[in-house]
Amino acid sequence: MKSINTQKNCDKELFIINNNIATFAKTKILFIFLIIFGFFQKGIAADFIETVYKTGIMNKTVFNYSISPEGTKILFNTDQIVDGLQLLDLKSGKISKIQEEKGRSWTQPNWSRDGTKVVAISIVMRNNGYMDGFMIDEQDVIILDTKDWSYRYLNIPQGVNRAPIFSTDGKMLYYFRGIPRKSGKTPASKFDLYSYDLIANKETKLTNYEMYQTHRIYDDGDEILFSAYGSKSLPTFKPKGSMFDQTSLYAVNKSTLKLRMLSFDQSSGFFEIYFDGKDMDGNIYFRTNREGKGGRFIFFIYRCDSSGNNCENIRSRSMQNFARIPFNKKEIFISDTIENEIVFRKLVEIGD
Repeated sequence: MKSINTQKNCDKELFIINNNIATFAKTKILFIFLIIFGFFQKGIAADFIETVYKTGIMNKTVFNYSISPEGTKILFNTDQIVDGLQLLDLKSGKISKIQEEKGRSWTQPNWSRDGTKVVAISIVMRNNGYMDGFMIDEQDVIILDTKDWSYRYLNIPQGVNRAPIFSTDGKMLYYFRGIPRKSGKTPASKFDLYSYDLIANKETKLTNYEMYQTHRIYDDGDEILFSAYGSKSLPTFKPKGSMFDQTSLYAVNKSTLKLRMLSFDQSSGFFEIYFDGKDMDGNIYFRTNREGKGGRFIFFIYRCDSSGNNCENIRSRSMQNFARIPFNKKEIFISDTIENEIVFRKLVEIGD
C-alpha cells in the first residue's frame, strides 16, 4: 500500500532537491534526511485521510487517553502528574482541566459506551510522580458524570487498581488489581482481572494468574480481552526465533471464566502484542515491535482481522504513541508529537 505521503509528492520533492544539490550545501543534508525518513516510513498502510489535532502542550507526552463514543472529545493525561486530567474538544480545539481533589490525580479514563459516564483511577500523589502512585496501595476506582464532572467513589478495595472499563451495557466494570511494591523501583505485579456489578455493588475475581504485566481491557460481548505477560499459569506467546515469552492477547469467557490465548499470523515478524482496541468490524489493533536492519527494533501499530490474520502495519512511531478507536466507528486515533507539541492524529480509511 502507498505511504500517507504519496509517492508522487515524494518523487517531486526529491526531483527538486536533486536540481539544487550542486548549488546549496544545506540541500545535501536535507536530501540525506529525506532518504532516512523514507526508510522508516516504508511499509506504512496508506489508504487513510489524516487529520491532526494540536494541543499547544509542549515538551511532554501523552500518558493515557480515551476517545468519546462519538469521536469528538478526548480525555487525557500527560507524563507529568501535576497536569491532571484534561479534556480536548476536537470541534473547538479548546482544552479544559477536569477539577480533581487536592492531593490526588485522576488517570486512566475510559468512557461508557453511551458517553454519559467516565470510569477512572484516583491516585494519591507522592512527590508529584506517577511511579510512586503505581507502587503504593492507594488507588481507587471512581465514576464521573460527563454532564458536570461530578464524581463518586465505588465500594472497591484500595490497591494497585488499573485499566478500568465499562461493560457494553454499562452495568459492570472490569479492571485489574495487583500487589503493590512498598520499596525499590520495581513496579507492582501479580495482577488479576476483576469485575464489579454496579447494580448489586459486588466485586468478583475473574482470574487467578498473578500476571506480572497487564495492559488494556476490552469488553467483546461474551469475552473480556486483555494483553498480559509473565505468569507461569498463562499460555505463552514465543515469537519465531525468540528465546523469550512475550506479551500476548488473551480472552476470558464471562460465563465459564475459561481463558484462551488469541493467535496471530506473525509472518511480518512482530513481537509483543500491546492491545489497543477493536473497531466496529472487529479488527484488532495493537502496538508491537519488529526487528529492522542491523538488529534494530522499530515500533509499530498493527491491525489484524478478528481471527488474527491479514495483519498490516498502519503506523511506525515511538512506543510512547498508541492507538484508540471510538466505539462503533472505524476512526483510528494515534497520540503523537510534532516539534515537541502533543498532537492527536485521526486516520479515516478511504472508501469507508
